[in-house]
Amino acid sequence: MNHKELHESLKRGEIARCYLFEGEEEFTKQAALKNLRKAAVSGDFAPMNETRLIDPAPDALIAAAETLPFLSDKRWIEIRDCAMLQAGKAKEYDEDAAVKRLTEYFDHLPDTACIVFYVRGKADGRKKFYQLLKKKAVIVSFDPLNDEELAKWVARQLKLAGKKISMHTCQQLWFSAGREMTMLNNEIEKLIAYTGDREEITDGDIREVCVKSTEFKVFDLADTLLSGNGSKALEMLEGLLREGEERMMLLSLLGRQCRQMRDARALAAAGARPGEIAGKIGVPPFAVGRILETARGYTVEKLNRIARLCLDREYQVKSGQMMDAGALESAMLGILAIRRE
Repeated sequence: MNHKELHESLKRGEIARCYLFEGEEEFTKQAALKNLRKAAVSGDFAPMNETRLIDPAPDALIAAAETLPFLSDKRWIEIRDCAMLQAGKAKEYDEDAAVKRLTEYFDHLPDTACIVFYVRGKADGRKKFYQLLKKKAVIVSFDPLNDEELAKWVARQLKLAGKKISMHTCQQLWFSAGREMTMLNNEIEKLIAYTGDREEITDGDIREVCVKSTEFKVFDLADTLLSGNGSKALEMLEGLLREGEERMMLLSLLGRQCRQMRDARALAAAGARPGEIAGKIGVPPFAVGRILETARGYTVEKLNRIARLCLDREYQVKSGQMMDAGALESAMLGILAIRRE
């Protein structure tokens, strides 16, 4: 089940006895948790019908589930940091015995209980308890939204404040700030405050007030470097390093950007349209024009060499042949040398 299916089930008044919330999109997950709690327990006595536990032993979980709700149909049991759903997490109880105990109990789970196991990120699907929940609980996956879903969500958040935004500008927003919805929500609030009484959110507003993700900064760095401005690119690199970014991660992102540019150049040469290119290389459509403009200064053969250069530097660091402190700078200087040929 995904977050939309959960929402529809709650509209129908369907509340399961046990849920597992997992997935990378924490903002949507938190919102769904709030909505499910409101559906399960509400009114003046809601606080008396709520129990929140951190990695409980089976007896503590069972005791909470067996407690009858007070003037309510349901009792809310929210469980965080369950070690039986996470790899390598220490626990104060025997995991095998706990799974066996809960396997027996879950066959008799009272319909007055609404238990939610909340996991940050993905649960460990290899765990025995996860396999039990697959049979006995409703697993709700919160995956990152696709472009269409994200655009609708951004537009909806802005509409509540009397604002509107084009698809192009919307893409500029998440390309700049990243797709993580908690961060995007903060940026939306900043845009609302910055634009005041003005209704339309513009690309200029995004450039003025929104934070820039590391991925976006590396995109800028790669574009600057491949355009031949080595001194500016090295200055941008120094800024990223001062912010605490790791060289190996930056090298990996630079390599990916070079491969995207190579693939975009090849696809364009084969007659692909910008929208098709965007889908194949994994960037917003508006970014394709900028990528292709830079790529026109290279042959596909040169772009292949640049992509291989970045991969070679990564391999040399990981195999111990080169220190990471110089690998990124070496790759950048190598790219400039290929451009000058």
